[in-house]
Amino acid sequence: MTDARYERSRVAVHEAVCAVLVADGLSALTPDRLALESGVSRSTVYRNWPDMAALACEVFDELMHREPVDLSGDPVIALGEYLTDYARRLNDPVYIAVLVALIEGSARDGAFADIHQRVFAQSRSRASEVVRRAQAAGMIGPDRDVAQCVEDLLAPFLFRRLVTRQRISPGQVQTLVDDLVARWA
Repeated sequence: MTDARYERSRVAVHEAVCAVLVADGLSALTPDRLALESGVSRSTVYRNWPDMAALACEVFDELMHREPVDLSGDPVIALGEYLTDYARRLNDPVYIAVLVALIEGSARDGAFADIHQRVFAQSRSRASEVVRRAQAAGMIGPDRDVAQCVEDLLAPFLFRRLVTRQRISPGQVQTLVDDLVARWA
């Protein structure tokens, strides 16, 4: 397959993964369904993506990094930018469907569990980068545990979207930034 043909197939299959997960969840994510939804032949799906867990992770990684955010500036601004991006992603129905599929799959399948571990280590590393930079700048006390600060950063919005199923507003982003800056000082 030429690079252009592969890229067209990759885009079509990734879009199909998102459509299937949004519409019907993880149990519907099969090579046959992806071939049907994407218009890509079943043999191409099997050949290029034999592992549905790895494919879901690939799609999630692409969604996570679709619109990169510069976190290199002032730590308070970087915190706000990170949380704004995080809220945007969590408010995206496609992103949340893929996230839920990874969480669900990790509870039932060893391959998904391995990928889940890797994906969340990556997402935590972006959050921990923000926390470590804030700590280095003196915004967060040196005695604060980075892992706990990351949990403080991520948990409120995850709870809001996954448990209460409510969207995250810009005002809630600012409130969390203000709360964290005050709590971490």
